[in-house]
Amino acid sequence: MVTQRPRWPLTESVIQVAERAVASRDAGLSAAGSATLRRLRRPLGVAVVGRVSAGKSTLVNAVLGTAVSPTAGNECTRVVYVFAYGGWTGAMAHPRDPALPARPLPFTGSRLSDALPYPAAAIERVDVTLTVPILERATVFDTPGLESTNRENSAVTERMLGDTMDAAVAADALLFCVNGPIKEDEETAVRTFRTGRSKVRMAGGSAVAVLTKADEMGEDRRLTLKAAESLAERMSRTHADIFGGVFPVVGLLAEAATTGALRARHAAALAELAAAWTVDDAGTALQKDVLFYEMPGPVDTARRRELMAMLGRFGVGELLEVLRTSPRADAGALTAAAREASGYDQMERRLRMTLGSRADVMKAGAALHELMDCALVAGDDDVYAAAQQLLDRPEMFPLQLLDVSRQLASGRVTPPPGLAEHAWIAVTVGLSPVRAKEAAAHVAQWRHWASLTDTAGRSVARVMIRAWQLAADAGRRSWR
Repeated sequence: MVTQRPRWPLTESVIQVAERAVASRDAGLSAAGSATLRRLRRPLGVAVVGRVSAGKSTLVNAVLGTAVSPTAGNECTRVVYVFAYGGWTGAMAHPRDPALPARPLPFTGSRLSDALPYPAAAIERVDVTLTVPILERATVFDTPGLESTNRENSAVTERMLGDTMDAAVAADALLFCVNGPIKEDEETAVRTFRTGRSKVRMAGGSAVAVLTKADEMGEDRRLTLKAAESLAERMSRTHADIFGGVFPVVGLLAEAATTGALRARHAAALAELAAAWTVDDAGTALQKDVLFYEMPGPVDTARRRELMAMLGRFGVGELLEVLRTSPRADAGALTAAAREASGYDQMERRLRMTLGSRADVMKAGAALHELMDCALVAGDDDVYAAAQQLLDRPEMFPLQLLDVSRQLASGRVTPPPGLAEHAWIAVTVGLSPVRAKEAAAHVAQWRHWASLTDTAGRSVARVMIRAWQLAADAGRRSWR
């Protein structure tokens, strides 16, 4: 079966411009056109990035619905893994040295072996094909950490960072895994991904943060998700200039739920503990891992360790509560409960709204800017004009809104109350269709403010005036 990317009208139009670039007599522009065609004809590329042990591979497994990436508490992902759709399951390690052959990477069960056929430093990437439906719509890059835990070896650190950067630039969207408030070096890394040719791809809505360990935001298991939601909301506001949103999820529990890891034997062990322990007993046992292993009761230590490794303290606690109210809950019911408790479905919906709805614009916008840069250098006015004409289309308007979001979030532009609220609505969920009279009133307000503000403010005002004009156009179409 051949993977078919979704039909994206803007992308189809950009392909026509890229084909004109390929025909250019300028070698640089022709090469850029060919590279653009390859990129546009593949599914949306999503890079999963973050610090070491930020839960990147755990999130990848949850998204793919199969436990394929090696995960552990130490540095697991040492090279870039590229997950794409294929008619069979397989993995090939591609060395940096073109004289060396690509070699297969074996699987241990469903997981990729961590025994690489070449030293990690010698591998450019590992291509993995899976018969996973989501990969028909997106190619996923699992990257090394932003820093190596082997700090004594600066070469390892630089190589992993370089590989991570390359994967991010090659992608169309970025999932940045964090475990708490954004650290300075993490913010710097995201901004670095947006420099040069990637600055359009990694702006605002095409980069989102995932709070992957939402169960570790507090000591009280019952309050930790609320704390994570509050933190995510604050981070979304504070970092709106670099992220389209910050979404919390209990990554470990999500992985267990989406990959079907919880089996009948696990359900039986949890049921034994739920029957033997009071609520207070469970609360005490789940304060620390070691207390869970040593708390008197049924289920031997080895099985308890297996439960903890798969579900975490938060997940174990949630499922024990389910079994107290439904003692006969089987593995299927517990898996459904784990999925709901993890917050995965809510995170996935938010990601789909944030990234999926903008996929066409993200791919088209990035490609157009790259083609325009190359056409300008080559002096090809025809390709440049064709690309500029596409950028001026109403469908490309979200790119201008992303710039408004950065201006608002950074505090560089501060519209007065009322206008500011409308601007945030426009950049987050979009303006609703309105009558022409209402739109005209809003346009007049923005024009008045534009006459009183500076250059940056006038730029935002122009975008908002266009936003209200488009809202009026949508209203006319709706109420014909």
